[in-house]
Amino acid sequence: MTFRWTGWEKDHSAKKGISPYIDWLKRVSFDCQDVKDGISIEPLPLSPMAAKLRRDGVKEQPAPLPPFARPTGPVKDDPLIRLTWMPDADNAIVGVIDSGIALSHARFRRLDGGTRFLSAWLQGGKWREESAVPFGRELFRTEIDQLMFRAVSAGTLDEGDFDRSAEASQFHDPRGDRRLENNATHGTVVADLAAGYDLRQSNEDEHRRRLPIIAVGLPPNTSMGASGNFLEFFALHAIEYIIDRADRIWRACDLPEGGAFPLIINLSYGLQAGPKDGHMLIERVIRKINEESEKTGRPIRVILPAGNDLLSEGCAKFDFAENHEQTLYWRIRPEDQTPNFAELWSDAIPEKKGGPCKHPLGLVVRPPSGPASDDVPGEDGMMNTLELDGEPVARIYCRRHDGGEDWYRMSYVLCTAPTLQPDRGVAAPSGAWTWTASSQDDGVGFAYVQSDQNLTYGGNTGLLATFAHPDFSAVDEFGRYIDVASYGPEPEDTDNTPPMRRRGTLNTIASLKEARVIGSYRESDGKPSVFSSAASNDAVGDGRKQPTALFPCEGGIARFGLMAAGSKSGSAALMSGTSFSTALATRAVSQAMLDWIDQGSQGEAPGTEQWFQMQAEAEEDAANWPGVTVPEKGGWGRMKAPSTGRMPRA
Repeated sequence: MTFRWTGWEKDHSAKKGISPYIDWLKRVSFDCQDVKDGISIEPLPLSPMAAKLRRDGVKEQPAPLPPFARPTGPVKDDPLIRLTWMPDADNAIVGVIDSGIALSHARFRRLDGGTRFLSAWLQGGKWREESAVPFGRELFRTEIDQLMFRAVSAGTLDEGDFDRSAEASQFHDPRGDRRLENNATHGTVVADLAAGYDLRQSNEDEHRRRLPIIAVGLPPNTSMGASGNFLEFFALHAIEYIIDRADRIWRACDLPEGGAFPLIINLSYGLQAGPKDGHMLIERVIRKINEESEKTGRPIRVILPAGNDLLSEGCAKFDFAENHEQTLYWRIRPEDQTPNFAELWSDAIPEKKGGPCKHPLGLVVRPPSGPASDDVPGEDGMMNTLELDGEPVARIYCRRHDGGEDWYRMSYVLCTAPTLQPDRGVAAPSGAWTWTASSQDDGVGFAYVQSDQNLTYGGNTGLLATFAHPDFSAVDEFGRYIDVASYGPEPEDTDNTPPMRRRGTLNTIASLKEARVIGSYRESDGKPSVFSSAASNDAVGDGRKQPTALFPCEGGIARFGLMAAGSKSGSAALMSGTSFSTALATRAVSQAMLDWIDQGSQGEAPGTEQWFQMQAEAEEDAANWPGVTVPEKGGWGRMKAPSTGRMPRA
């Protein structure tokens, strides 16, 4: 068995605008085929705004979906808006983009038993000929109400029957979505915290009437990929769908011309690796939406989580002013059945016309018991492959990323095959892969490990790789996890073991300043949740230097998580993470938006960065917490959770 690096050579997938994640996934999982194991990775159209903003001109993107979710004929241009109950002009719409949303749950119904969902797009559902969505299944309020009525048995709604009829639970295909058959789902908990109300509480009648919901159900992990990198494609469609359907519904309701519903969109998902400079495609789309919103005066608020990756040991910063050559270890676990990905980014490079784009950083990669790669820096559109007896087991891609008008950045994307492939003989070696990064000047490099998730619910096929360095320890001498700073009246910096860092772990798609970014804290004493990600205090480009604010996600040391709706009515579940703090922020903004509408829509609408700053600073002062947070972790401050109508925990 002989390992060999091929050296830098042309990467033909770069010309087609295909990302390293897609190219490598097809190579190691799909054998370069378009269909395998009931999943198709053929191109689908980008969302309209994303297609306009994409600078490489590519208007389609390979995306993994089961064949039944893909269109079999022409997609209709104009959907038929069918609503049994029309929203009023004094409504604001809550958009929820998540996975496994229980559409028939009682917390999302009106007093007459009908649904509060104006429409729902199940992106992994079975595509129908009359569809006006580019893939998946769309249900408008009328159809949801009809399916709920048909699922009533002995006077009680059989929610399992509804889920199967709506194809929210899919048993007809091995790759189908069956998350709602579990006791709780991420999407139902998020939707409940963001917009769920108890039918038994009459004081919530106005909120139920005036805060209808548009939902997008993201497809299962098999379509997201182990790295989660296909999230951007599906989320782009989801955001534009919510805005489009809200506007079409306004027109269908014969409401005043030129008006529109205020929108509060909750996307409680994210990525670990990426540019983190505010210029991913999804960030450019959100920025464009925000610009158009400011021009028209119609409020659109996109609210994202800070992320739960502070403890993931997947972030590093190389400062070459101190040492022009530095070493880091990338630990890949044995028996990992999914590919592994990590990235090394340059700092911003001033734009110069002409000539090849060469990476300013050198990177030598050595697998365990294998040869080192070349020490020659890569150029845009090049790749270097590690082969085992002629079969590729790892690859380094070199790509250019355009930022602002006068700068760009370069990245290396490192990809390995799974360390366990039962159906194929070739697997990547597990253990510590040595990275030696170098620079000829005093530049900076940013390294991130991409998330590695299970492709089956409850499975253990994806095992997250981590960085390692002799100076870094995840815990202190007492076994407690180390945060970016100690918690007390005078916080001390504890993120002081370069090159590994806890700062810079902020959710990659939440690096732009135009979205609101929410972290988590503990309600009993105000301590920031140790897993809640922190921004980099030396952000690149238009990246964030701090999240917006913190909301609770746990009651105390012995009180895990937030209580919210389980998969079926009458059940409840506890979940913890910045996703759920984000949902509470969405709830706070949506309720404040109704007050703004009642006051004649005068002044700045709630949910801006300035609005959060004023609210957080006021609530921070009033709470008088025993400890202080640092801005890159705590943002403008800690805000109280709005009431969800549940009985408080004793």
